[in-house]
Amino acid sequence: MPNDDPREVELLSRIREGVETALSVIGEIDAGLLDCSKRLRIDPSSETFAVLSAGIANLGDLLALVQEIRKGADFLPSRPVPADALSTLEKSIDLFREMQAAMERKDWISVADLIQYELSPVLSEGKKEFSAVRELLTSP
Repeated sequence: MPNDDPREVELLSRIREGVETALSVIGEIDAGLLDCSKRLRIDPSSETFAVLSAGIANLGDLLALVQEIRKGADFLPSRPVPADALSTLEKSIDLFREMQAAMERKDWISVADLIQYELSPVLSEGKKEFSAVRELLTSP
């Protein structure tokens, strides 16, 4: 149901921008981390770690964006977004802890495996969730 409240219209616009931003970068983040996982297997060099560090920073920014979208969506009574709409990325905290532990052990093969076989599917699912939220926010 459309709402004419200018604050809600502005909030909806900002949330849509956030969702579009997430959709535009999540594939890049995934591709960059998958490339990094390959590099970790054959060349754990300082350049590889710089790429890994940038990928982790990008993940942090993506998670912060998810949290801001969730918070904003809580104030959109005319466009309810289910509480679990973006839950896959938010539930991946244990995966990030596992990656951190592997990094502390300098177990680069485990880090590469976690990126390739666990994180990449999480990002793919997250992209589907963002697409579903976009549909909710743009439907008449």
